[in-house]
Amino acid sequence: MRSLGPLESAVMNLLWEAADPMSVREVLDGFRDRGLAYTTVATVLENLHRKQWVDRDRLGRVWFYRPRLQASEHAALLMREALAASNSPRATFLRFVDEISDEEAAMLRELLAETPEDR
Repeated sequence: MRSLGPLESAVMNLLWEAADPMSVREVLDGFRDRGLAYTTVATVLENLHRKQWVDRDRLGRVWFYRPRLQASEHAALLMREALAASNSPRATFLRFVDEISDEEAAMLRELLAETPEDR
């Protein structure tokens, strides 16, 4: 997947937090403090659709957008890509593990102890 710009990332975060698909107007309302134009938000959503980050459905004359991936799936993909891009995945993973909190380390140990069927 192609990477996201700052506004695209902000739009994706809003879509990930939403319980239902959102129209351009609803996304725009989520950015009241930014002073964005309707056309800017519509263009960003169209770009996200073209990049295959979001799916959309038309209801009457209005498009409603929803993320293709959940936020956790996106984060896992980024982690996987970072390991794959590293010259030394072992060293990269070790550095990551060294920097996580005690709670995160405990969660990782717990997850590794589970079988795939348990997850």
